[in-house]
Amino acid sequence: MRLHLMIATALMALPLHALSETTIVDGHEVWYELHGELPSEQPPVLLLHGGMMNTELAWADLIPALSKDRPVIGIDQQGHGHTADHEGPVTLETMRADTLGVLDALQVDKAHVIGFSLGGMLGLELAVNAPERVASLTAISASQNNEGMRPELVEMNRNPDHEPSPELVELLPSPKDFLEMRRGFEEQNPGGSGAMVPLMKKLNALLASDWGWSDEELAAIPVPVMIAIGDRDFVRPAHAVHLQETIPGAWLTVLPDTTHMTILGTPGLPAMLSRRIETAEAEHSKAPVTP
Repeated sequence: MRLHLMIATALMALPLHALSETTIVDGHEVWYELHGELPSEQPPVLLLHGGMMNTELAWADLIPALSKDRPVIGIDQQGHGHTADHEGPVTLETMRADTLGVLDALQVDKAHVIGFSLGGMLGLELAVNAPERVASLTAISASQNNEGMRPELVEMNRNPDHEPSPELVELLPSPKDFLEMRRGFEEQNPGGSGAMVPLMKKLNALLASDWGWSDEELAAIPVPVMIAIGDRDFVRPAHAVHLQETIPGAWLTVLPDTTHMTILGTPGLPAMLSRRIETAEAEHSKAPVTP
């Protein structure tokens, strides 16, 4: 699988010591950045951003802390950030293939996966269908299916003409949030700001579809999992409890006074994520070796 070195201007926009490249997966380019060096003694961290975001917008404030002890990989998914959109829908299956394609290109057997929102859904998709590539999973603000989301949010995804209630408006992306997303498209995306609306329509189609996993599939996840949500998140707290009870050994963290749009800025989040990775590795080292 051939790699393409990105132009120097893209490198200059990244934090120090970051490498930016693309790899070809199923005939299209997927952009990623790498902080640190591979191969490494410990599995790297794999960061999966939310819908309409990109690696920089979602994770820039967390990467310095997470990359102190191990390499960190960030992937811009189809149509997001530096990765151009292409024909066909955005699905969890295609994003899984793209993500595994990047890991294959980097010769990474498995990684500690941290995903937010759409990225958390993708993390669950990896844990269910490619668990051998997942050292641990932290799914932030992610649900099992539409039933785990606030009902009005699901209605919004299915009906673009739905007028959100004042209660939901408080939880949705603000004009400032949308401005940052738009700036990300203008500065990074090959399609510029014109790629924003078509991608949003593809994501709405995904979220309005019958996506998700059965309880049986979640109960078969063999890797350490932490579910993290805000107490005013898009994900219903009762559903987060259901995830914690269904996935074997899963941890649950509910952050107070926190919404879907503020959770990644929670003070102490980088330290919490690092501790969870360390705990998962300690648990793995104590696991009995199968003859």
